[in-house]
Amino acid sequence: MGQGAVRLAVQQAIEAAQIPYVGSVFHGRGYINEEDYEMNAARFYTQSINQSGCVVVVNLPGPDRRNLFALTGRQSVNDFNIHPVVLELFFASRGGDPIAAQFDYDAVVDGIVPFIRNNPTLSAPNTVWSAGEYKAGVVHTQSAPFTLEDGLTVFINGNIRFEVWEQIIGTGV
Repeated sequence: MGQGAVRLAVQQAIEAAQIPYVGSVFHGRGYINEEDYEMNAARFYTQSINQSGCVVVVNLPGPDRRNLFALTGRQSVNDFNIHPVVLELFFASRGGDPIAAQFDYDAVVDGIVPFIRNNPTLSAPNTVWSAGEYKAGVVHTQSAPFTLEDGLTVFINGNIRFEVWEQIIGTGV
């Protein structure tokens, strides 16, 4: 259990869901240049996309919150460790049609959000006690579509935010 296990569970769940237009799902950022991060990362992550496609990057920006849930005495624990998760979406459409690109991007979001809400353990019940539930829910934001030098590739960046809760029960954990 812990942050690494949560990151892996989220990555594997999204990858296994086989959402339309979603290709690679990365455990973390493979591109770290902070100057114009979103624009440069969009170019970096989507360079191998031929038509429309999306690359997802799992980011756990924190802060994590581990809280006592039930009084068990000092020798035992019954805690929740709550991890904020951001799925960074880097979408590209090579067709040059911004309307078609938007609908393809919408298909990505319309696949991921219900997947999270309908699979609250993200198929990893030994790691994930709850995902995308309670007050935090699942929140999506997107950038305005944009193009770069070629003018034909439409990029859309987005984020899907939710919480993953771990339940930690035992002694000395």
